[in-house]
Amino acid sequence: MPSRKPVPAVLPWLAALSAAPGVLIVAAIAATRFGGLDLSVSYDLLTWTVARGLAWISLAGALVAVVLALRDIRGRGVYAAIALILSGATVGGFLWQQEQLSRDTPRDVSTNVDEPPAFAQLADLHRHSTFTDPASCPAARSIPSQVLAQQASSALVDAGFPVTRATTFQVEGVHEGAWFGFAYDAVIRIRPGRTDIRVAARDGRPDGGATCRLTAKIVEALEVELR
Repeated sequence: MPSRKPVPAVLPWLAALSAAPGVLIVAAIAATRFGGLDLSVSYDLLTWTVARGLAWISLAGALVAVVLALRDIRGRGVYAAIALILSGATVGGFLWQQEQLSRDTPRDVSTNVDEPPAFAQLADLHRHSTFTDPASCPAARSIPSQVLAQQASSALVDAGFPVTRATTFQVEGVHEGAWFGFAYDAVIRIRPGRTDIRVAARDGRPDGGATCRLTAKIVEALEVELR
């Protein structure tokens, strides 16, 4: 019975390299959320520059691991499989997210662009916001009735926006993204016969349509409240 060939010392390192981008991203997220690290470092530099570069390097290393494993699939195949799966998934994730972020999506969505709801408590953060064509976010539709402030508050909370200010005719809330904590501000304006919603991103980076999706969640939550 032929003896099994020894595993090249480089194979475990190539498998470990494939996990490095993911570990770095998790560390960047933790440093942002709990350490107050600036997004220009954690998101722009560590994630989209360093981790993405590491992902491509690890994919090249995974291909080397596959070549080395061909000589002894039983003894070396597990290292090659780990390297190829992890690096392939990481590169694929970056490519998918890059495609999402490349889309021209609105950063300030209002159900009434002619007379958008104005923020009261957070006005200074969105003084220079620019509204886009309503067709770019079909989900941004007004509620054709006057809701109660309690219903508006409940809808914001259900959509992931803890309430920061509530009056009889206006309710505001703030949503923070789960990963890097990108903030989105929302306001619901209540008038006789019509309730309007506005969601605006604080950060100027592309968000892949998150502003529109959050608007849709608030609209849907309000419609549920009115049933």
